[in-house]
Amino acid sequence: MKIITPEPIASVRAAAEIRTAILDGSLPPGARVRQEELAAKLGVSRAPVRQALAILEQEGLVHNGVRRRAVIAPIDPALIAEIYEFREVIEAYAAERAAETNFDPKPLHEIIVLGRRAVQAGVVREMIELDLRFHNQLYRCSGNRVVMEVMRGQWSHIRRAMLITLTVQEYRTRAWDEHEAILDAIVARRPSRASNLAAAHARNARAFITGNLDKLAKRKQDVRL
Repeated sequence: MKIITPEPIASVRAAAEIRTAILDGSLPPGARVRQEELAAKLGVSRAPVRQALAILEQEGLVHNGVRRRAVIAPIDPALIAEIYEFREVIEAYAAERAAETNFDPKPLHEIIVLGRRAVQAGVVREMIELDLRFHNQLYRCSGNRVVMEVMRGQWSHIRRAMLITLTVQEYRTRAWDEHEAILDAIVARRPSRASNLAAAHARNARAFITGNLDKLAKRKQDVRL
């Protein structure tokens, strides 16, 4: 084994902090990344920040622009559409498997209750966390560890799109209505219906997001996070 130097550890921590700022909108799409300012805020040298940006570039959250000047990656509607097309298949599979499996639906019911409360309170960040928790719990109920691992790598892009689309009150409510319908079908042991509803949920989200992304991005500054 080799001695572990502090720089890689610091870079991982820096990447985590910068990633969080990107996902919660503190560092918006297209924003210029100034390594000196980030290093000062994080209390580290520029080296860990530079390494952190390299990590985030691999994740598609940071782009190197003109003269290697890093910027926060814009949200790519085509990429989001592709992810949601993939989700349509995965969500349908997970819901169908869950409907065929013995599991305790109580955690999912509790998430739905909390999700509706978050909608009433208008706190977008909490809505996003609960939405992701609902789907991750659904993947666990399917019993497929590969699904959980694959989807974990896509949540960063999904979260950024959701941060914008959840500015629309109608969409917030509809999302949780669809979640509840999916769970009802699972609890009723109706695999085909659960699969169809889950696929429709992903398909509806894709249509809404890709159809409104540019327009909704301009409204984001008015959202209560």
